[in-house]
Amino acid sequence: MSGRTVSVSQVIDQIPVGRFHHRLLAICGSAWAFDGMEVIIISFTLPVLIGAWGLTGLSAGLLGSASLMGMIVGNWGWGWYADRYGRKPAFQWTVLTYSLFAGLTALAVGFYSGFALRFLTGVGLGGALAVDTSYLSEHLPTNRRGRYLVYLDAFWPIGNIIAVVLAWVFLSALTDPAGAIALSGVGPVAGWRILFLSAAFPALLVFVIRSQLSETPYFLAKEGRVDEANARIEAIADMNDQEAEPIDADELSLEPTPPISRLFDVDIRRQTLMIAAAWFGINFGYYGVFIWLPQTVGAAGVVGNIYLYLGLVAIVQIPGYLSAAYLVDRIGRKPTLGWYLVLSGIFTFIFAATMPGVALFGVGLSGFWPFLLGLLAASFFGLGAWGAIYAYTPELFPTEARATGMGFAGGVGKVAAVIGPILAGALVSTGYLVALTPLAVMFALGGLVVLAFGRETRGEPLF
Repeated sequence: MSGRTVSVSQVIDQIPVGRFHHRLLAICGSAWAFDGMEVIIISFTLPVLIGAWGLTGLSAGLLGSASLMGMIVGNWGWGWYADRYGRKPAFQWTVLTYSLFAGLTALAVGFYSGFALRFLTGVGLGGALAVDTSYLSEHLPTNRRGRYLVYLDAFWPIGNIIAVVLAWVFLSALTDPAGAIALSGVGPVAGWRILFLSAAFPALLVFVIRSQLSETPYFLAKEGRVDEANARIEAIADMNDQEAEPIDADELSLEPTPPISRLFDVDIRRQTLMIAAAWFGINFGYYGVFIWLPQTVGAAGVVGNIYLYLGLVAIVQIPGYLSAAYLVDRIGRKPTLGWYLVLSGIFTFIFAATMPGVALFGVGLSGFWPFLLGLLAASFFGLGAWGAIYAYTPELFPTEARATGMGFAGGVGKVAAVIGPILAGALVSTGYLVALTPLAVMFALGGLVVLAFGRETRGEPLF
């Protein structure tokens, strides 16, 4: 090697994207789709549970936000665990956690048990979102990393579509007028219970993670497990019909996993605060809109089959992601994320302003097409922004704090995700424009912070 230092990032960059990366994206993307399904499924069951359990507006808002509260704990706790004990074990435990407790929610008997089980589901979900991104990012070459991380997030609307289909099947197509499904040998069972039970099937993905995935070379090198890191790199290269040189053992700097205060050291503090603000804005806006979306669309009274239109909202997210995947590599992470957030805010406001009965400056703008186009555009740019933020965030943190940084930023975001739906629910009695405008403003503010204070990471190797 002629005395030349060989790092993990250099070796990973020498392996072109191929069969290994495609398989890895499929596995990580499947977990991501199931995350999307688990998060949004409460928005379909909440109207049913309000009637079944006699929930007040406040208790319904708390129940709808319970998994988001759990995601705060999951983001912070599992992110640290992944940096301390490894990406792979954290990945499989988080998937198992959210699948198990999602299924157990079928046994809930009221607000308190439902809240507890949704909270524990969220602990697993929050961890999976932080760990999945870190795991995939540490296997990707620099020139494709941004695009592939957006591709990962593009699996989210697939999960949303699955949730819409399952909700339609178990809450509409198979239920009787009382909302029950007759099971042979069991009798009538509430449709929402079977819906939650079906949400446990992602636990099967744990077997795939255990048998098909290995620890990342970055983590192995950080821990001083050089032979294992080189074996992992060689396996990746072999699957892609390539060759790879080994990393240098004597160039490794071994340090213990740093505390969360590492995120506020002078070298990365500005970017920690910037990306945390962006996560706050996107979560506040997205969950404030989408947790209540079935009720909002239904209240508009301008659509027919609500499941059809919610499916359309999910489908339009896919080109939103694909456009972001192109732009993060074409113009950069910072402008893509910043402008997509600003546009999310603008179109969320248009969506709110075209609700029936809303008069903006004394002028009524309601109507089917303005309402639908505002909603679809908000969905397009909002979910494109999600893709960009997941591509951007892991590149801002060093290897020893990458999952912790992802978890911290995601946890700050989930604080906003809790506040957004509760605030929207509290304000909706005043009017939909009043309820949705703060969500639009937070989208836009998050984008402006990125544009003002973010640094571009396109083309930079992980450090």
